[in-house]
Amino acid sequence: MNNKAEIFQKYLDDKKIEKVFAVEEVKDDEWETVLFRSRIDIHGNFLPTVIVFDKTIYGIVRVQIAPQALSKDNELAVLRFASEQNRKYKAFKYYFDENGALMLDVCIVGRETDELGDLVYAMLDVIIQHLTDTYKSIMQSVWS
Repeated sequence: MNNKAEIFQKYLDDKKIEKVFAVEEVKDDEWETVLFRSRIDIHGNFLPTVIVFDKTIYGIVRVQIAPQALSKDNELAVLRFASEQNRKYKAFKYYFDENGALMLDVCIVGRETDELGDLVYAMLDVIIQHLTDTYKSIMQSVWS
């Protein structure tokens, strides 16, 4: 397990945060990537969420907003939506994965310090608040 993942795991242990994350170490990965998988509840919709730590200075909080969100019928609306969100919110990056799922990433840049866990949880709070406020409009653009 890489140092950032160890620090985050220690944070979870110290705070007694249990049964929230499934931890997966990526095998044979030169970057020693570790995934902390979970989900967040937005209006009763449980969105797959993963926190990714590797040996780089970066970490990522990634949320799958909607699987198979990109289609021929809604392409213009959802691409416009993603572009607007990327311009409006500095911390977020909306994009579509190779399967057309709408994704939201937040990059965490920093050193390997004890504050890492607090930073991750602060970003999760920001994401949850943002999605609580915008999820319905997001899905309207997907369904358009």
